[in-house]
Amino acid sequence: MKYRKKPVVIEAMQVPAINAYADDFLVWAEEVGFDDDYHPPRPLREADRGCYFIRTLEGVMRADPGDFIIKGVNGEFYPCKPDIFALTYESVDD
Repeated sequence: MKYRKKPVVIEAMQVPAINAYADDFLVWAEEVGFDDDYHPPRPLREADRGCYFIRTLEGVMRADPGDFIIKGVNGEFYPCKPDIFALTYESVDD
């Protein structure tokens, strides 16, 4: 059998580059209720700086600069790599 994904409008924002102008991301995060206060229980390595660790339904996932953070239909958040995001989603007008 084959199935088609139901069309659904999601909210998402791209994680800004390290030390980049991030005001748009921070405003979006506050508006949609994205809680970014989770950090691993160890000091962050230099390679981890600028990324987010997100509690998802599948466990903790990492979102690096350039990845998208998506708010799902049930209010959950999860990261998505930019190439997958581009293949899966297209912009819609409000």
